[in-house]
Amino acid sequence: MTGEKVKSDAAASARAKADTGAPRTNERSEISFPYMDLDDAIDVAKHLYNRTAINGCPLDELAAEMRQTTSSGNFRLKTATARIFGLVEKDGQSSLKLTDLGCRIVSPDGEIGARADAFIAVPLYNQIYEKYLGKLLPPTKALEREMQNLGVSSKQTMKARHAFQRSAKQAGYFNAGEDRLVRPRVAASANANVETIDQKTADERPQDRTSTQTRRNGSSSTGGSNYHPFIIGLLDTLPEPGTLWTVEGRAAWLQAAAQNFTLIYKGEGKIDVHVSAANADKAVQK
Repeated sequence: MTGEKVKSDAAASARAKADTGAPRTNERSEISFPYMDLDDAIDVAKHLYNRTAINGCPLDELAAEMRQTTSSGNFRLKTATARIFGLVEKDGQSSLKLTDLGCRIVSPDGEIGARADAFIAVPLYNQIYEKYLGKLLPPTKALEREMQNLGVSSKQTMKARHAFQRSAKQAGYFNAGEDRLVRPRVAASANANVETIDQKTADERPQDRTSTQTRRNGSSSTGGSNYHPFIIGLLDTLPEPGTLWTVEGRAAWLQAAAQNFTLIYKGEGKIDVHVSAANADKAVQK
């Protein structure tokens, strides 16, 4: 009985090791990280969205969409990578679906911010980011040793470092230089050319400010938190009430909304947004 218990404990310990999406070796890593990079994970998310949108996608259909087979090592590595970055999740025994983060990353409006969030969704990357926040990253060999200290198998540190560095660049964390991790700044909108001028007036009602903040957080009494991520992303780009917003910026926002409606809802037809210059309107009134 004692021998059986030892075997059972060893098996449980092996199952508890982190999933790296990598081929098995005698020495297992104890922290989750991908062998492939962020762009590979996004490729899976976009193929899944093209196939079944935000619904569950059977693995055989996803493999066909990616022109691979479910038994191929590349397909398994890519889907495992997408799961580690938090872009997809299991939907039953043999299906995957997009997470909320995955929905954001396939949207043109949300991809930049979603890339930054996906990078630190990887446990290994998040620990390195938190430890070296505001500091220089260690040199190559020292970085690999750091990864080993965090739980990466000594035989996998080089591959883990390569995927880490590629992903950091793809997520924008190397924009300030490849010797440090700096979270990228995300513009108010990827599509809308929004020009605002802050006009904090003394007579603005406090309840107006509260209402605006509630809407932006997506937690209003109307159930804003249940909106599709694309809709939440659009609402987050709206300027504060009382500020100046150019007509070109408004038109760009409406056009972006129309594009997202096409992705989210069913229906025929096309929405066109046209801008009429203020001077032209005055001329007509005369």
